Amino acid sequence: MIPPIVDVDWLKNHPEAVLADVRWYLDGRSGAQAYASGHLPGAVFLDIDTDLSAPPSAEGGRHPLPDPEDFASAMVDAGISDDSVVVAYDDFGG
Repeated sequence: MIPPIVDVDWLKNHPEAVLADVRWYLDGRSGAQAYASGHLPGAVFLDIDTDLSAPPSAEGGRHPLPDPEDFASAMVDAGISDDSVVVAYDDFGG
């Protein structure tokens, strides 16, 4: 079983894991720019606004669940398959 939180040693022992940089900031900074400035080796960037949620709506809130086909397409584009072990990370801390 994969633990809900992993550490560097776990990552070293599971090189097949896909690292997903999911940085996003309430203050308007760009997660994509943060990724471009530096990220864990081999990580892919997943944008919460375009890859991980549908457009905002009055009914769905700021980040409603994406359409399943759109989500699947974004995962394929990122190299993530049904068999992938994905480790999502950000830089918030804690």
